[in-house]
Amino acid sequence: MINRRTVLRNGLLSTAVLGLGTLPFARGVFAAEQEIVAVEWGGNYLAAVEAINGTQDAVDVTFDLHSGGAATVLAKIDAAWPERSFDAVAAFSPVFTSMIREGWCETIDPDEMPNLKDVPRALFMTDADGALKVVPRSITGQYWGYREDMAPFALENVEQLLDDRLRGQILFPSPIMNSNMQMVTIARALGGSVSDIEPAWDFVKELARKGNIGRVSTSDSETLNSLASGETSIAFSATTSFAEVAKVAPVKHLTKMPEDSGFVTALVMEGWAIPSNGRVDAAKEWVNLMMSPDNNGTMNEMIGTVPTNSKAAASEALAHITFTEDELAVHTLQPDWAYQAENMNEWATRWEREVAPLL
Repeated sequence: MINRRTVLRNGLLSTAVLGLGTLPFARGVFAAEQEIVAVEWGGNYLAAVEAINGTQDAVDVTFDLHSGGAATVLAKIDAAWPERSFDAVAAFSPVFTSMIREGWCETIDPDEMPNLKDVPRALFMTDADGALKVVPRSITGQYWGYREDMAPFALENVEQLLDDRLRGQILFPSPIMNSNMQMVTIARALGGSVSDIEPAWDFVKELARKGNIGRVSTSDSETLNSLASGETSIAFSATTSFAEVAKVAPVKHLTKMPEDSGFVTALVMEGWAIPSNGRVDAAKEWVNLMMSPDNNGTMNEMIGTVPTNSKAAASEALAHITFTEDELAVHTLQPDWAYQAENMNEWATRWEREVAPLL
């Protein structure tokens, strides 16, 4: 199908042929398109961003998809730097922490990107000097959940993951996923912490010995496919993955459980960073377009997250991930992304050495 962008790119039509003589459209036909490469997740993320992107002609976008965990994009940027690799990078808090630390992010100015004036300043990630460095597009969470249609019983605490009835039912992410937040939550439930996750290692090794881990995922697609197909029924994952599973099966989100259950939600910001060695002006224009109230609301509705633009409508279906001030104190965790990023390689190596042989 030939769409307007194809027509513009190949110069197949003129205003005379179209019979359209308005100045704005004429400028759109004859002006050279700006082009950028944007990194994005696949699946419903790509479907959402492509649908919204198709409504604009100001910037021509080529999408490069994350392969494996989102953190793998850091190696790609580092390998090319200071040469251009990408112009806009969709990722989440821990990846942005590393990008900011490396000095790769362009400063964001709401005066240049007016739609960002409707995003609470507290949601922006900043550098050490307080300069805005990341555009927040979604608030989401990482937490435990399960398919209610497959569960042999209702999970009430973390220790029940060891129940013999859950043999083969747990999808456990590799440490390269979620910055290993899955093990951090287990450690906290067992009296440890992000800096003392030893209790989690013992617990996960026991899960592996008992055969309760039916799949180790290394990508969001693997997580979604396993849960949606029924290969596994319990997982630690993101709001977006559970939203997709909920389209085919009932999901219990363990986000507002009693404090002594050990189940806690790690709050995550997803958004865009604009690398300072890329096509900065075009990337800012495109991100600003994507952050309009309508576009931000539509995208978050499609991927199952909470919009950051204060003028965008949030879905009632996200009540499980929308917290009051009091609920935030009881049910959520603010991750130490920098610490987890520093230890992720060590944790991944230890997993291969100590856990993988038991699976």
